[in-house]
Amino acid sequence: MNPVQTDNTIQSYPYAAETNQFRDKLHNSLESGKQSAVSCCAAIRKESNQICETTADGIRKNPIASVVGAAFVGAAVCYLILEGRSQPTFRDRYLSGPISDASDKVSDSLGSAFNSLKFW
Repeated sequence: MNPVQTDNTIQSYPYAAETNQFRDKLHNSLESGKQSAVSCCAAIRKESNQICETTADGIRKNPIASVVGAAFVGAAVCYLILEGRSQPTFRDRYLSGPISDASDKVSDSLGSAFNSLKFW
C-alpha cells in the first residue's frame, strides 16, 4: 500500500484525516506561541527602555546622590563577599584547630581498635 501525498495530505492511510487535523492544530498552536512570545518580548523591551530612561533622568537630576548610592551598594556587596571569606584567628589556626584534629584522630583510632577486639 503506497501512500499518495498531495498538498501535504496523506490520502491512503486509515487515520489520515485525524492526522491532518492534529498537524493543523499543532501548527496553529505553534504560530500562536510564536506570536505570544514576540508580543511578550516587545512588552519587556518597552518596559526596560522606560526603566532605563527613568534611571538616566534620575541620575542626571541627582548625580551626587546617585554616586553616593552606588558607592554604598558597592560597599555592601563587598562586605557580604568578604564576610564569607573570614580568616581563622591565631587561636583557631594554632591552638583549637590542631587540638580538635588530634582529638578526632585519637577517637577514631581508639574506636577502630576497640571494634577490632573480639571478646568471647
